[in-house]
Amino acid sequence: MLLTFDMNTTYSLLSALFAALLIGSCQPHQYDRYEVIVLDTLSIPFEGEVHAADYEGNRGIIYNYRSGNYLAFDSTGSILVSNSLPAEGKNGLFYVNGLKILPDGEVLAHSIKGEIGLLDQNLQLKEKMFMPFPNGAMDLKRNVQIMAKWQDALLLFYPGRDNKSPYDKGYFRDNHLLEKVNMNTGEIAPFLQLSPESKYQEDLHFEQPTPLISVRDNQLYFAFNKEPLVHRYDLANEGSWQASISLETPDFVQIKGQSIPLGNDGSVLAEGEITGLFAMDNGFAVSYLEGLLQDPKRTPTSLPGQQLKWFRPDKGWSAPLTLPAEILFLLNFEGIENPFYAILNPSYLKGGSNDVKILKLRVKPS
Repeated sequence: MLLTFDMNTTYSLLSALFAALLIGSCQPHQYDRYEVIVLDTLSIPFEGEVHAADYEGNRGIIYNYRSGNYLAFDSTGSILVSNSLPAEGKNGLFYVNGLKILPDGEVLAHSIKGEIGLLDQNLQLKEKMFMPFPNGAMDLKRNVQIMAKWQDALLLFYPGRDNKSPYDKGYFRDNHLLEKVNMNTGEIAPFLQLSPESKYQEDLHFEQPTPLISVRDNQLYFAFNKEPLVHRYDLANEGSWQASISLETPDFVQIKGQSIPLGNDGSVLAEGEITGLFAMDNGFAVSYLEGLLQDPKRTPTSLPGQQLKWFRPDKGWSAPLTLPAEILFLLNFEGIENPFYAILNPSYLKGGSNDVKILKLRVKPS
């Protein structure tokens, strides 16, 4: 039987075909879809909680404040070296809440008392310097990403210059964000201005944020843990601001700024938070929690888990990946081609083991 079509039918069919092709062309390419897989679970004999950690290349390091113990391990979980430092005295470091492994294997350690320690590859204290003014942010938040090395400079979030307090309204707007420490001369200078797109430009009170910084080549990435933006700066051009990239997470829960510091009005059960910021050769990656608003109709048994995604200037954001729920925090993310590591939350472990459990992960095309 011969089939015939009128013009309206033909037009409708062509329109449908064009729409299907258009929709298909907008879908992510196959190689842009990934999933997180667990390659291995490392068991590291280590007493107590991990208060600071890092992983760079093929070497990781973990630290416990109470024992003062530092332990380095490799990608198989084998212990490379372990050493303890006292909390006080010439050869000691107080509560260390930030560690950074340098390319030569030495380690920078940041103490909340304003001590900057340099540990050699055997985790012995090689040298120590003191910041010239007290730390204005004396909280005990662990494993903060508040320092990075660029050329001969240490870039460090260390508020308190001129007796200014980071808890004052407008602090981040009215002061430099970081201190720049010359590692050769010890000279210290304020560095980096707040992005014009940050909410902390507003003349309002906000929940106190913790900055995160990460550097690759001449690019410095800066974020506040409670703001879904990542700010990019050019270190080769005196740290000039280049752009602020939105996380594009519409469900990221924030407590609104207020004219007086009243705090949470009860509508927010858990705030959104950027938990990790990792510079890569071509862009950066973030891990984050979206948070949760209070819903009187139901009580959640658990909060949403951490997400991971990365941004490349030529492609934009990847699709978010859900990380295993038992992860406490990521140690690193060096690129989608490389394995990365994460500390497991001890509350998920059974049997009271003294080992620290570390997941070895990877993203792979799905």
